[in-house]
This record gives sequence, C-alpha cells and structure tokens, in this order.
Amino acid sequence: MRPIGRREALRALGAPAVVPLLSHFHPSVPQQDGGWKPLLLAEGEIETVAQLAERIIPATDTPGARQALVHQYIDFALSRAEPERRARFREGLAWLDRRSQALFGSPFAALDAARQDELLARLAASPSSEEPAGTAFFAAAKELTVDGYYRSEAAMTQELRFEGRTFLAEFKGCTHPEHHAWKVGE
Repeated sequence: MRPIGRREALRALGAPAVVPLLSHFHPSVPQQDGGWKPLLLAEGEIETVAQLAERIIPATDTPGARQALVHQYIDFALSRAEPERRARFREGLAWLDRRSQALFGSPFAALDAARQDELLARLAASPSSEEPAGTAFFAAAKELTVDGYYRSEAAMTQELRFEGRTFLAEFKGCTHPEHHAWKVGE
C-alpha cells in the first residue's frame, strides 16, 4: 500500500462535496455590488483566514485556497452560521494569533510560511501538544477550507477537471467483457 499525498487525499475527500454541484454549478458566494466586502469577519481576520486556508491547500500546479477565494467562502459561510459557531471561529482566530505571538513573536498573518506550517503541524499532530481549543479550531478551519475550495470555480475546473454541463450523443456502456453476463454486440 503506497502513502498518498495531501492534495490527493483532499481530492478524494472533496469529491463527494462536488456531487451536488454537478447538476447546478454556481458560485458559492453571491455577487456583491462594488466588489467583495466581508460580511462578518474584520479585515485582519480575513487576512489570517486567507493565509491559514492557503497553508491548508497551497498552490501547486493547480490553484491554492487564496486563488480559489476560500477566505470569501469562509466569511460567507460563517455569516450564515449559528451565532455560537461564529463566536467559536472568531475565538479560534484570536487563539491562533495569541499562540503565534507566544511562539514566534508575531500574529499568524505576519509569520513566514515556514513558521505558519510549524504551528499548524503542532495543531495537526496526533496527539497534539496544543490546547484543545486550538486543535478544535484548526479542525473547523480545515473543514471550511476544503468545503470552500471544492465549491470554487478554480477547484472545479482546474483541480477536478469539471467541464460543465456536457452530454453524450451516445452511451455505449461498459465494454469490458468480464463485467457482462452477456457478450458485447449481441
């Protein structure tokens, strides 16, 4: 059994989230007049969310979370969430900045990618040496990031190669003889 990479795992986990979108593809975040503005999070929180999401799904040969506008999706999803979930997420962002400050002397968004990854690796470790509030926040952030990424146009078209509504003029079915109780062509 070969180990799988993070992007391959995300692709496998994210695929079920795409199924409902295959028949009705549309942007997850509604268009706003005058460009995008956060609905819930403050500007500093948005930058932290954008960098956190990018560390979870970085750009490779396909777009990362920032290019897929996952931070906009997370803000939108949280603006529609129950007040307790919103509060927990914002408390988690504050916790992340406090922990970054304690470990590295700067808030999370001001850290370089290597330091950000170092902190996130501590949160992802099993068992984690970090506070349960921090690991719970990181789990919620990963869930929102994957959900937002695989609902984005960038992930749908470039990562998953979804080409939109297509049709087949003819469907021949499976032509592998071992899959049939009957012979092909009969």
